Amino acid sequence: MTAARPAARVSLGVDFGATGVRALYAGPGEQVRRLDVPVAGWPWLVCLPAGAGVLPVAFPSLKSLLAGGRSVPWRGGAADADAVVTRMLRALREHVEERASAFVAQTVISVPASFQSAQRQALRDAAREAGLTPVRLISDSMAAVMGHTTDRDSGTFLVYGMGYDGFELGLVRGVRGHCRALGYDGAATSGGRAFDEGVLAKAVQLLVARRGPASVTGAPAEVWLGHRERAQATRQALSGPPEGDGTAAPAATDFAALTLDLGTGPPLRMGVTRPNLDAFLEPHVRRTVRRAHALLDEAAVARADVDTLLLVGGGTRMEQVRAGVAGLGRRTAHGPPELLALGALKHAVRLGGGGASSSGSSGAAALEEGLLEPADPNRDTLADAPALTAALFPPEDPPDPRRRDVAQARELAGQGRRQEAVALLRDIVAEARELLAGLGADAGPTGAPEPGQEPEPEPVHEQEPVRGQEPKPGREPKPEREPKPESESAGAPPAPMSRRAARQLSRARALLDLGQYEHAVQSSHAAWQEATAHASRADVLDAMIEVHCAAAMADMAPGHFADAERWLRCAYGHDPTNERVRGLLARRTFRHAEELHRIGARDEAIEALGKCLTWDPEHPGAEALSRRLGRDGRNRRGRGDVLD
Repeated sequence: MTAARPAARVSLGVDFGATGVRALYAGPGEQVRRLDVPVAGWPWLVCLPAGAGVLPVAFPSLKSLLAGGRSVPWRGGAADADAVVTRMLRALREHVEERASAFVAQTVISVPASFQSAQRQALRDAAREAGLTPVRLISDSMAAVMGHTTDRDSGTFLVYGMGYDGFELGLVRGVRGHCRALGYDGAATSGGRAFDEGVLAKAVQLLVARRGPASVTGAPAEVWLGHRERAQATRQALSGPPEGDGTAAPAATDFAALTLDLGTGPPLRMGVTRPNLDAFLEPHVRRTVRRAHALLDEAAVARADVDTLLLVGGGTRMEQVRAGVAGLGRRTAHGPPELLALGALKHAVRLGGGGASSSGSSGAAALEEGLLEPADPNRDTLADAPALTAALFPPEDPPDPRRRDVAQARELAGQGRRQEAVALLRDIVAEARELLAGLGADAGPTGAPEPGQEPEPEPVHEQEPVRGQEPKPGREPKPEREPKPESESAGAPPAPMSRRAARQLSRARALLDLGQYEHAVQSSHAAWQEATAHASRADVLDAMIEVHCAAAMADMAPGHFADAERWLRCAYGHDPTNERVRGLLARRTFRHAEELHRIGARDEAIEALGKCLTWDPEHPGAEALSRRLGRDGRNRRGRGDVLD
């Protein structure tokens, strides 16, 4: 005999996301409680063959496969996507009822406004089969506004949502608990999935260019899903949240590497810089902003009348997105992760009679969504989006690890491959130093001076005279060494550099010698990334800045200036107190101004001189050339006044 169902009731609000589910529940007059649905064990993202494009696979979400008749991996086999969602919702209901000792009386689930009618019906059917009845669906934008406001708040809200499956815009007007949707827009090609697949597609493109199309075939779905996670981590490392935003996630770095290993050869390592990702994301963000302006125009809402720009979804935590959408509202609010679930719960409570707006409206009447239409695919935002720019990065280990010895370096040198020999020897020395330090031994002086250094003279080894033998003429007997006090010899040696950081710096110097300046800078960034939590961090920082400076000053040609300025500015960003970097910025910019003046580009030369004087206000050459160009300009204008 089945146990009687408890008489107590709770309302349930669910945020049905692409990468997981968030749920909040509460009984009448009770505190809101959260239920964390485990991410593990559910196929939120799956790997399927791609219809076209560079990437041979795609990573749709379970949510997007609803009503599509598609099977997804499930517990060692396969199951229909709708059936998996039903099981997930049933497990959710059972956990809520167990914890609350009550049954779920009212459920509201938030979904994108672009959800197709068939998907909505499939979700309702899944909820009903899971025992969640009655169930109501509301749009994510409406749920966000309801979660953000109280029954006393009024205003016009532009909800900017960006998650895994894309972005969505919702224009909502709220008046003391009564919410009305004024319009929606959105697209699937500006979101986490598109960004992560773009990063991974670039790595695949580089691999195919080196090893052919067969190199990216045959890998199982689990391998591709693992690479998708690493691509996401690469993107997040270069974009994730600004410092001081209150989150536990680390601030963005300026370099990240992605290793692609499909089992068809040695792993391929791709380096992505922060400027690379910025250039890739900028068209995405710009077009979403343009769509926001179009939505306001269609709804006849002036931009100045948008009281709050409400940011929701994991994509809005990226620095590039936050900076790009600033100004769409008079103030900006960053929604917490549980905001949509909270809005859905509030609406569920109202529908269950546990709350009403101050205007006296019932729960159902307090929300006006109107007809929800999916976004027009012809207006998708990324039909002509640029591809991500990245570069191959030297592998972490040489192709033949069995020959990492001095004999191999000697062989390389004999073949005329001097730079490769130097790089290998530096790797060996760095590894030996770290091992000696770990054994508590002093590495001692090294016999391989850095480029530009004079070798140390070899010490003269004195022999102790044999007993009864006179010392040789012209040499004084060597005095006995006096023991030093312990306090003088107990100084701790500097912390050894991590092996990986030392290797990356060694490669960076070798790449400089080969004229591969961009790769050298990226390699130095990788060294800095490896040493972030290491005791030798300051030494690696100095070495990284030195690589930046050397790359910038190696080629004074005008076509090299943009890269040189970028590298020096990057170095200055790492150490704003570095006077040498400021001086090099002034010097390099002045040389560029001289070249521009030489080829007759007067206006560009004046602009470059202005930059030079910003870095060094007392630069004598810049001041003199600036005065000269100013006189030349006045003379030309004077002569031009009298021409017919």
